[in-house]
Amino acid sequence: MRVIFDARHLQTVSRTRGIGRYSRGLLAAFARRASRALNDDPQWTLLRLRSFPAAAPQPLPPHRDVSVLRPRRPELAMLALDAVALPLEIGFRGEDVYHSVQLGLPAARRMRAVLTIHDLAPLRWPAHYLRLPHSRIGHMWQYALAQRADAVIVPSLSTARDVVERLRIPAARVHAIPEAVDASFAPPSREEGRRLARERFGVPERYVLYVGQFDPRKNMDGLFSAYARAADADPALRLVVVGDLGKLAVLLRRALERTRAPRERVIVTGFVDDPTLAALYAGAECLLHAALLEGFGLTPLESLAAGTPVVGYEAGAVEEVVGDAGVLVDPAEPDALGEALVNVLGAETFAEELRARAKPRAAKFSWDEAAERTIEVYRSVA
Repeated sequence: MRVIFDARHLQTVSRTRGIGRYSRGLLAAFARRASRALNDDPQWTLLRLRSFPAAAPQPLPPHRDVSVLRPRRPELAMLALDAVALPLEIGFRGEDVYHSVQLGLPAARRMRAVLTIHDLAPLRWPAHYLRLPHSRIGHMWQYALAQRADAVIVPSLSTARDVVERLRIPAARVHAIPEAVDASFAPPSREEGRRLARERFGVPERYVLYVGQFDPRKNMDGLFSAYARAADADPALRLVVVGDLGKLAVLLRRALERTRAPRERVIVTGFVDDPTLAALYAGAECLLHAALLEGFGLTPLESLAAGTPVVGYEAGAVEEVVGDAGVLVDPAEPDALGEALVNVLGAETFAEELRARAKPRAAKFSWDEAAERTIEVYRSVA
């Protein structure tokens, strides 16, 4: 079986976000599988971006590369151009399966198509995601092509329901395969995490952590409002915000201005490397996660893998990830998240029980299992 895997997101800004981590996790698991010299291992071709910096070194299965050209902002270009460009670039190479890890299917093809859909946030918040005409047209075109995919992989049952209901893709073609934490994720002790937070970012004592972007589905107003409630009860408590301070940083600032969260106690780190992120997870009292939609919930899973519980909303797939290793509340109750945060911070015995459940819960998710199930999907369509 010959498979083309879209590895372009390892070279773009997405390399540090969910899509890049998804690609990296699967490819590393494919590499471990290939090292066992199984007779049924696929023959791999990786789709790359020409004239972009090479991807960071990582474990990869034996493969050959195919490079394609895209403009400077390739994510938008993929939406607009993949449908017409990919048939010329890869459409007639003789492979059996093409796996697109983000919206980017060819309009004409001879091979089978597998598409990963992480979430349908653009359909929930079109005013933000589909505001520009080329983005709106590109998404609508790719959603139409998604309906013709031979199989759709989603990271959760929640996203599976969304795909079936909103895109009207038959449930038999939708496969829920959970993601996992990178094998290289190595959080230190809680004490070491606190030390790093204090020395690197000036966090004096206790802190709650947010990790992610600042777009509407992340609900920064809800995040800051919940923290403000807890800050009233604990003057020493800080909120540490970790996220790439790109063009969406203005949404962070506006949310902070709209709420009564004490700005002097909100510490924004910007982007941090993986070891620093793992340490910040480990030292936090909890991950405060106010998102209104998650296709999977990788940051809650990383927090659990560091032994840190999650306080958040029952939104999207978060409940599937967190289980009993956190406290999740109804997003329809505006004060519930702040109250839950206060309760967890004020009940040390309960917090310790949640911490004890965190790592065993995270251990239930495996990239090796995800890779096996993904290859089974390839086989089912090839």
